[in-house]
Amino acid sequence: MLTNFIASNLWLKAFICLASSYIIGFLSTKKYIAFAHKNPKFFQPIRSDGPQSHLDTKKKTPTMGGVFIILATLITTLLFIDITNRYILVACTIFITFAAIGLTDDLMKLFYKNSKGFRGSIKLVIQFFIIAVAFIWLGTIDEIHISNKVFLPIGHGHYITLGVILYVLFVNIVIVGTSNAFNLTDGLDGLASVPAIISLCCLILLVYASSTPQLAESFYVPHVKFSGELIFFCIALIGAILAFFTFNLKPAKIFMGDVGSLGIGSVLGLIAIIVKQEVIFFVISLLFVAEAVSVILQVGSYKIRKKRIFLMAPLHHHFEKKGWSETRVVKTFWTTSLFFAILGMTLFLL
Repeated sequence: MLTNFIASNLWLKAFICLASSYIIGFLSTKKYIAFAHKNPKFFQPIRSDGPQSHLDTKKKTPTMGGVFIILATLITTLLFIDITNRYILVACTIFITFAAIGLTDDLMKLFYKNSKGFRGSIKLVIQFFIIAVAFIWLGTIDEIHISNKVFLPIGHGHYITLGVILYVLFVNIVIVGTSNAFNLTDGLDGLASVPAIISLCCLILLVYASSTPQLAESFYVPHVKFSGELIFFCIALIGAILAFFTFNLKPAKIFMGDVGSLGIGSVLGLIAIIVKQEVIFFVISLLFVAEAVSVILQVGSYKIRKKRIFLMAPLHHHFEKKGWSETRVVKTFWTTSLFFAILGMTLFLL
């Protein structure tokens, strides 16, 4: 009876999802921090070529805090969200599998006492396979997901039709790209959490519009049936990230690790794919894009010209090397993320 009452009161359900994931995340993270300080093997390995301040201040900080973001979100989902909804099942599957890849990476870093983890090419192959399975699964839910069309929010909406191979590649780029770009952004105290919450708030609005027939028609966007339950999944994830953020503000008491960043990034990209709003999401997540592009340009330039474009990549480290304080970099990037979110939602409303 109580479950039915909560399900029928959407605002109450939203509040409970937010509060539940926050409380679970807060309590479990607090316990883990105390445990990790008694077991120094859980401290984050720091890049030897990074800013000197990181070597001095961050070397005794526990990592893998993202585990509790994942757990808090999933427990709340099991308790209060309709897990028979197939979009929720797909989201949880992507969330768990990408987090598992990140957890493996984190454990390898701890075991071998370095900041590299296992080979990136291996991770990409595994990620592409997972997404291929998810793509087929989405096609069984609604044919809109295998129409091989990319929605362009121009005027009354237009579509670009791609071939099957190109469209599958596009889906992989969105999800894998977001996952790894978010992972690269997670490099300073509190840096990644706020942009993640901003992106999730935007996705909540996009899911609401796409799942509501009248709004989808009014905004000329694809109507994706039965996707509305993803709103509560996003809210639960926001609560879990807020709990982690409580301990991740400078000076951070814990780091997210790849387990959190890969899991969160993957599900952000997946939800954008589900509601067919990849273009708007690209604008919203331009901060993540900039971080990833800075690494690609840096590596490419060094391999081809033996010269670096940035003082250090990802981009946030470049500004640290220029003399910016960590706090200044983080607040600037938060503001930039908010600007891109406003820009993206403005384009959506036009």
